[in-house]
Amino acid sequence: MGVAAGAVSDRISLGLVAATEEQAGKHLDSHQQSLPSGDNRSRAILRQMAMDEAHHAQLALEAGGVRFPAPVKWGMRLASKVMTKSVYHL
Repeated sequence: MGVAAGAVSDRISLGLVAATEEQAGKHLDSHQQSLPSGDNRSRAILRQMAMDEAHHAQLALEAGGVRFPAPVKWGMRLASKVMTKSVYHL
């Protein structure tokens, strides 16, 4: 997907980076919810990672990346789930 986005334009490629980083941050947030209540160390690590992802997304947008519309982000989420589940079974 990244190669195809890069072939289209830098703005699309940076938009893909931003959308990917946003989704990674949401994924990290969901992991925080599944941690035991007393696991503050892991929670702090995941919180920092999510903040880093958000920062990377913001940098990509500031560098000229386009904000992808919701249907594109939905498709990316679906593709991610398919890849994750496929790899799990390999």
